[in-house]
Amino acid sequence: MMMLVTFLSVLLSTFSPFAEYDTCSVAVNVNESQDDVPEIADHGYWKKKKYSRLSYNKTHFSPLYVDDPYPVSLSVGLDNGRNYYLHSKPIAGIAKFGVDVGFDFNYTRFNQVDDLSDYEGPSGYTGSSDLEANDDDVDTMLRLSGNFFSLGLAVGPSVTLNPVEKLRLCGYFHLVPTGSIFVQGFGAYAGYSTMLKYGVELSYGFVGLGIQRRTGMSSYTDLVSYYMVKSADGDVGSIGKSRFFTDSFQVYISYRFGRK
Repeated sequence: MMMLVTFLSVLLSTFSPFAEYDTCSVAVNVNESQDDVPEIADHGYWKKKKYSRLSYNKTHFSPLYVDDPYPVSLSVGLDNGRNYYLHSKPIAGIAKFGVDVGFDFNYTRFNQVDDLSDYEGPSGYTGSSDLEANDDDVDTMLRLSGNFFSLGLAVGPSVTLNPVEKLRLCGYFHLVPTGSIFVQGFGAYAGYSTMLKYGVELSYGFVGLGIQRRTGMSSYTDLVSYYMVKSADGDVGSIGKSRFFTDSFQVYISYRFGRK
């Protein structure tokens, strides 16, 4: 009889749902699952730090103090960059602050303006030292079809939200020191500007859509006049500069990549 009681007690202690072994095992499994959650969030989609953005632009480009912009037939852009997050763990599990660093390239083609009835200046004129940008004669400047190229270094803060595994919302503000070349007729003009760019992007997986605005003022030097004056040992400081205003609204598709 004693042996039967001993056997039953051992059997109950082994298969009981409240056995110490089972309770510890469940506790360990729960703790392991909780520890795995931040690892998955932190080492999953956040690894996609690099981006490429191809944009179609609506660009306003005009001499300073002149309301009539150059007519644009095509304007596109390409951005390549990377997010550098300031902290490893996302705030509240969904948000990270960082700094973006990348390159900003834009191309714009201008149409020719045919109404030149009042123009009496040289071909390809866009400004000189003896004609200021706010003079009335600037409205009648010759505008040949031209091509505009710019390349800048974009640097600025960003905030990224990752509420679910593959959905990502990013907002940013970039300062973009930019060099540009404007080729018009037989002339070529080089300029520098500090552009401002800001926008938002919504992506799912590695593909996203976004909008951004890019604006700033540039000063351009006539390269032909510059080298002619320089070759004649003249004072290149006497060559006037033309100031232009650029305002571009851009819609883009983005591609994000990096280790998963």
